[in-house]
Amino acid sequence: MDAEADPPQNPITRHKCLACYKQYKKKEHLIEHMKTSYHSVHQPRCGVCQKHCKSFESLREHLTGPLPRGICSKIFSQQGCQLCLALFDSPGSLIGHRETCRLSAPTCPGTSALPYIDSQFDCQDSSDENHAGEGPGGAVAIDCEMVGGGSDGSLELCARVCLVDEDERLIFHTYVQPEIPVTNYRYDITGLTEEHLKNAIPLKKVREKLLQILQNGESIGKVRLDGGKARLLVGHDLAHDLDCLKMNYPDHMLRDTAKYRPLMKTNLVSHSLKYLTRTYLGIIIDSMKHLSMIK
Repeated sequence: MDAEADPPQNPITRHKCLACYKQYKKKEHLIEHMKTSYHSVHQPRCGVCQKHCKSFESLREHLTGPLPRGICSKIFSQQGCQLCLALFDSPGSLIGHRETCRLSAPTCPGTSALPYIDSQFDCQDSSDENHAGEGPGGAVAIDCEMVGGGSDGSLELCARVCLVDEDERLIFHTYVQPEIPVTNYRYDITGLTEEHLKNAIPLKKVREKLLQILQNGESIGKVRLDGGKARLLVGHDLAHDLDCLKMNYPDHMLRDTAKYRPLMKTNLVSHSLKYLTRTYLGIIIDSMKHLSMIK
């Protein structure tokens, strides 16, 4: 008599999170996950499977990474925007979107579109001298170039500052005279030499001018309270730039691309500015010197 066949085993029940698709053997583990994950409608979602992702970086990996989700990757390659990761119903809609999603490369100082500014204080008509107190200040982006100080050249010293408004107009530029001697001009990176800083403006006066432009006619108390007509300050790793300028500006008036979570890696580490401009703006700066340094 043949031995009785083993009865079929029931498959293991998996409890799946409907937001991020993580699976758990026990329901209580899923419940604990839901309590601590805080899935939000503000998290980026895959346009195909609707999976929640912790950041745009993880969504990009889900769609186009080394091991993308099969069906999502296939549909996205035909209907998705590689920059903003949005999904469209038709090729025509995608083509129309791409024309507005991709920005043109910035014009470098020295061209007719954006004249080069001399080494002294210079502001175009959009500066505070002409518009102080005339409505909301909008946003201003800052870029600083650092040279080295100290015996080994490792101290970060601000040697050049640029401000650009929302229309990509250069509204302020100057070379900066550091408070201690420069021991390394870092020419390969900065393009700066001793000649550039020969008649540079002292750091204290540069700081005063920057605050004058940013505050836009508002008192510092008003800026700290609700901003008023002061300008938002945009940049990458602003804490580093402000520290080198020895300048304070209210946190709620800062917009830092190095700290903005949708632009950070999955582990909440900042990407480089080079990566961000290439990935989200379609601008490649690998072969360019920093914009604030181009002559």
